[in-house]
Amino acid sequence: MNLLKSKLRRATAVAAGTLIGLAGVAFFASPASAHHSTVKGTATCDTATGEWVVDWSVDATSEGHAKAFRFVRVESTPEGHPVDGIAHTPDDADPAFPYKDEETLKGSQRVPGDAESASLTVQAKWDNEYTEWEPQTGTVEFDGVCSKDAPKPDAKLVSNCDGVTVTLSNGAEAKADAKFTIEGSEGFKKDVTVAAGGEPATVEVPAKNAKKIVVTEANSDKPVAEGEWKQPEDCKEDNASRYFEATCDELIFTIDNTKGDETITATFTPNKGEPKSLTVKAGDKGSVAFKGEKGLKVVPSENGESGEAIDWDAQKPEDCDATPTPTPTESSPGEGGGLPVTGPVAGSIAGGAAILLVAGAVLFILARRRKVKFTA
Repeated sequence: MNLLKSKLRRATAVAAGTLIGLAGVAFFASPASAHHSTVKGTATCDTATGEWVVDWSVDATSEGHAKAFRFVRVESTPEGHPVDGIAHTPDDADPAFPYKDEETLKGSQRVPGDAESASLTVQAKWDNEYTEWEPQTGTVEFDGVCSKDAPKPDAKLVSNCDGVTVTLSNGAEAKADAKFTIEGSEGFKKDVTVAAGGEPATVEVPAKNAKKIVVTEANSDKPVAEGEWKQPEDCKEDNASRYFEATCDELIFTIDNTKGDETITATFTPNKGEPKSLTVKAGDKGSVAFKGEKGLKVVPSENGESGEAIDWDAQKPEDCDATPTPTPTESSPGEGGGLPVTGPVAGSIAGGAAILLVAGAVLFILARRRKVKFTA
């Protein structure tokens, strides 16, 4: 036996087999490797809804080996949030391969703002019966949390001697204006808007309206703050008396601070003319007057709290418009008046008349004055 010849034959056979195998792999693998898809996604935050919006694109190509393709598998995460525009094609669909080869498909997916990531998985099949060996997946990681344009409302309630000070704020990170409503007792209500990141605003709620205070914000389902007025321990009465007098000629406001120990300042605002201020130191007494005229009303106020309007027409004496009726002198028909009476008798009559005149004047003035206390 020729051993050399035998070895050469074996080597030749092995080489030939290897070449045939490689050729077969190249024949079958070349078309398969040409068929592939690529999945890409980008995310943006929709501040109007507080959701992540992921825009997906899928490129599928056979590099000229096929004319059309379809998806035999489409999956997305988070679960329950599908991708609009990219979907699985059923086997009985018409057409069976709805997408052109090398066509870029686009889809959109909405994801909750607190999600950490989103993904899209596809597997394509072409009309030459080639199917991707493995599904292709694209993943998008979210940076932080997507929040809607919303305010960051906050409210603080602080009691003082006169009522409650409500401080309203809208955080620096707020992306919308905060629209507050403050409601108190006895019908008290006030609306206040604080701009996003703007300076805080304050609202004074008088003690009589602060038995219960509720602060709400238009974008919040729950109250921002609730509370009530609690008088501080260091509060005390000022021991001052306040009253007004309505005469036929004037409307006079008086503050008697003779028993007080603090200065009191009040403002009186008429509906006709300019306001007047009155400052009365401890131990003093002071007044301001307004000329009486039809329709006059004056509103007293202290420390930003207003009292009821005082109506001069309603408070003035009832007989201010009365006109005295002259008394005619008696005389005989056809005769002139009698001669003046002189001497002691005339002096007595004149003296008595003078006394009666003074007494009548005093009574008339007293009848025309009336005092009514006012509360500022």
